[in-house]
Amino acid sequence: MQASQDMKRTPLANRINGCLETLRPLVDAHITAERIRHYVASISSVAAPSTAASVLRGPILRELLRETKDLENNKLHFYLNFQETGNTVILTGTKDIRKKIWYFAHLDTISYLVQPRQRLRYPLVPFCHHMIQKGKRPAVVYRFIPGNSRYEIVALGTLESEDAHPFFRPKSGDPRLGPGDRIVFSSEYEEDAETGDFSAHIDNAGGVSALLAAAPVLAAAGIEALIAFPDEEEGPPGGGNQVIGRGSARILNLLPVPELVIVSDVQQVGAEGQRRIRGNGPRLGHGAVLSEFSSLARGAVTPPHLYALAIEFIDTLQAMGIKVQKSRNTYTSRSDDISAILKTPNVLLLGFPGLNRHFDLGRPKANIHDLVNLAKAMVYFSALRKELQQTWKRFEGRDDD
Repeated sequence: MQASQDMKRTPLANRINGCLETLRPLVDAHITAERIRHYVASISSVAAPSTAASVLRGPILRELLRETKDLENNKLHFYLNFQETGNTVILTGTKDIRKKIWYFAHLDTISYLVQPRQRLRYPLVPFCHHMIQKGKRPAVVYRFIPGNSRYEIVALGTLESEDAHPFFRPKSGDPRLGPGDRIVFSSEYEEDAETGDFSAHIDNAGGVSALLAAAPVLAAAGIEALIAFPDEEEGPPGGGNQVIGRGSARILNLLPVPELVIVSDVQQVGAEGQRRIRGNGPRLGHGAVLSEFSSLARGAVTPPHLYALAIEFIDTLQAMGIKVQKSRNTYTSRSDDISAILKTPNVLLLGFPGLNRHFDLGRPKANIHDLVNLAKAMVYFSALRKELQQTWKRFEGRDDD
């Protein structure tokens, strides 16, 4: 049976398989459900309002990386505030910032700004896409304390939404909220041990955890990559791309054109807000998700030749036990791909399925095994850059095969 399958493989598939098998021992040894679970629980436990993500979550990433000294080998370089952009970045290989492959997984979470109190609660200004039509969610208030040089939780309470208008109601007393305070959701990690489904602040702790687990493997494999965890991916409501992805735009302005960019974020499952995803939508527990375009083509649109190469990779990965779903053009939200497409058309949307990403109908949910598949796929997809390079040589009549 195996010989029959090998005969059916294309030369490209055989070449891909050989490359991926070389990486496999490193990948399987480091990327495990236990590690991903530890990462997600640690990262999601601290909400990170936009413009403060690197300060609040960056040190957590750095501490988690210290656990992987056996893989670092002086080829993994961590920057809390990369080039003064306010973004956390990892470089693998050398410290040269000019890398041919980039990875993005935004670090910030949805948050709300405060307006003057009305009776017993505060009206809020969404610094995000507010998706709760009606309901109540646990929330806390962050405030920066100059004397301590740190952010602290100064109030507990509830975010209440009425006709899609958000308010914060303190649990007790009046915390005297005002400018500079940020309201964020409060959520604890809880997992179903049988299915691997878990609830937590998944957007985008899931993508960050997968990419953080992949980073030391990329470094150990000698792959030169820029791994960015941008702030300010979230942003105020609006149809234009300028309202989100501001942090990643600051990174792009510093760097030459890459050959490939892989953007990872949560991708909707089932029903979200006013959009209904039926039949062909991604499902929890069925692997990572590859999408062709985002936000009905308002965001990135992967070129057909690059998408076809990615599908070949997915088919090879399936044979290795790595699950990646194909979105079949159901709705995928914009992320930092909106910045990446201004630098190169070669953008892949490789994320994970999730439910209630913005707490719209309840607690967010994802699957731990999907994140393991995502982290492994991120490493393996690094080999796609050379295949894309060879494809362009054929387009130009310079086939080196």
